[in-house]
Amino acid sequence: MIDDITPDARVQAVPPVEGRRARAGFWLVAAVYTLVMLGGTLPIPLYALWAPQMGFGPFTTTLIFAVYALGTVLALMVFASLSDRVGRRPLLAAAVLAAGASTALFLVAHDVGTLLAARFLCGLSTGVFTATATAALGELAGAERGRRVSMVSTAANMGGLGLGTVVAGLFAQYGADPTHLVFWVYLGSLVPAVLALIVTPETVTTRQRLAVSVRRPTIPGRQAGRTEFLRAGTAVLAAFAVSGLFSSLVPSFLREQLHVHNVAAVGAEVGLLFIVALIAQVAAPERWVSGRWPAPAFLVAGVAVFEVGLWARSLPTFAAGTLLAGTGIGLAFRRGIGVAQRLADPRRRADLLSTYFLFAYTGTIVPTLALGLLDQTINQDVATLILAVAVIATTLASTLNRPTAAHA
Repeated sequence: MIDDITPDARVQAVPPVEGRRARAGFWLVAAVYTLVMLGGTLPIPLYALWAPQMGFGPFTTTLIFAVYALGTVLALMVFASLSDRVGRRPLLAAAVLAAGASTALFLVAHDVGTLLAARFLCGLSTGVFTATATAALGELAGAERGRRVSMVSTAANMGGLGLGTVVAGLFAQYGADPTHLVFWVYLGSLVPAVLALIVTPETVTTRQRLAVSVRRPTIPGRQAGRTEFLRAGTAVLAAFAVSGLFSSLVPSFLREQLHVHNVAAVGAEVGLLFIVALIAQVAAPERWVSGRWPAPAFLVAGVAVFEVGLWARSLPTFAAGTLLAGTGIGLAFRRGIGVAQRLADPRRRADLLSTYFLFAYTGTIVPTLALGLLDQTINQDVATLILAVAVIATTLASTLNRPTAAHA
């Protein structure tokens, strides 16, 4: 069941945090947000190294990624909206500590069970941080800077995801210890991240009693706002299904089908999807972001082109599809963040943002696991074709039922 939120009836504006501390806090939160998301994709290029050491195949790879997404979904349903009650800083700090615990597990991992535990903790950290940091950025920037908030939060999210695979690939290919050095460096970087959060001003001024429970997803109460939000959620679900494919099986596809054995090159190809998404968010004209068709058009074209590249065993074609799909992901994600920020009740901002990110990460779990299962029974080409058709259908569905009003 989904709770309705009608902002007009419930709004009690959060007193703004103003001045230099707010501006500094805004950029500090954005920087730590980027760092946390970077940690979420560090393991991706390393699966090719862990697989022969630990004896697992493609399905286990997708399972490890799905456990990460499951941790993210659990965090969004149970913990992320707690910051509306107890404050943004405590939840942000807890997420960074969870990222540290996850990193420590990667450093001692010698079996699949430890990898699963590490990825689950990483997912918890990511889920809590995405919703809480996006809410904090909106409050530190002020209501009149909604465009800046959507651009910076999406840039931190996608930029961090893209940098993670690139950094891990470089460390694995050229570092002294392929599966450990990058995690030692990342663990050290979390120390200044905690210090940055300590000096960031708190934006939740009215605290409530701590109560942990499984939350029901919330959506705007008015029909126009509900339709707009659900359409944005459906679009980001399809977009994250594509990112889930890239984050799980694309490294093995590049190695086995296209014979790309340089780990840095594999990390760069996966990271390209997220980096292009970041560029699209920052550089795309506003009419592309707010328009009904640009994001779905780029996403559908990208999926179609990289699917052709897979069947034709053509790396240039696959890369071209990556560019198109990345653009579609970036546009869909930025638009959805803007919609969620605008429609959210200020007293429950993290709540609605949690629902938005719930759409996103749900889009990674089911398709990725399905792809892993299909890969066990049919060949990878047919499995990805089935996923591609499902993604295209979902993307087109997100363009239906256009709302009659722009605001809830």
